[in-house]
Amino acid sequence: MEAENIAPKQTRRRGEALKTAILEAAWEQLSRCSAEEFTFDNVAARALTSKPVLYRRWSNRTELFVAAMKQHRSHAAIERPNTGTLRGDIISILLQLNRKQSDAVMVLAKFGVYANWLGVSAHELYERTMMSDQPSIMMAIDNARARGDITCELPESLLRMPGELGRAIILRDMRPLSEADIITTVDELFLPLVDHYEQQSRIAAKK
Repeated sequence: MEAENIAPKQTRRRGEALKTAILEAAWEQLSRCSAEEFTFDNVAARALTSKPVLYRRWSNRTELFVAAMKQHRSHAAIERPNTGTLRGDIISILLQLNRKQSDAVMVLAKFGVYANWLGVSAHELYERTMMSDQPSIMMAIDNARARGDITCELPESLLRMPGELGRAIILRDMRPLSEADIITTVDELFLPLVDHYEQQSRIAAKK
């Protein structure tokens, strides 16, 4: 008797397992295809499910876009550095951001052009896909405060500057940063400004 050639049945996915599979398929569609190809039909096909299953969880492409981006970024979390210096910690954080999240920045750039097509502004897409309101650089600042290397208050604009500048370069060149880009940002822009605010704070304290 010939052996029957029976294909194994696909395990039925439910709940979080199904949601995760759909969001992974959505990220693959986002990162590999054009903005016009980010449709519920294509994501459902890639996830081996149906379009109504997606609509039960996300009402439109914008909601699916935000959910997929946030899941991807949650898997690329930045680890707290401990190099012993502010410079070393800042460089470590920027290298991690560059390695783990530059692809998300490029996807945002690609879809930012089509933000109105998705029904939102490019700024809203960026804001809604952030994992935290606090810049990652704060981990390095907190380390420096604990060591006593920084005692002054630093403006929010300065704390966001390294990450914002890095994203601007990625958007301009549509490639991850080079290590030279990161070191230049830290040594020629960020640290001199930190030193300026620290010196101003010490002068004010002596008056």
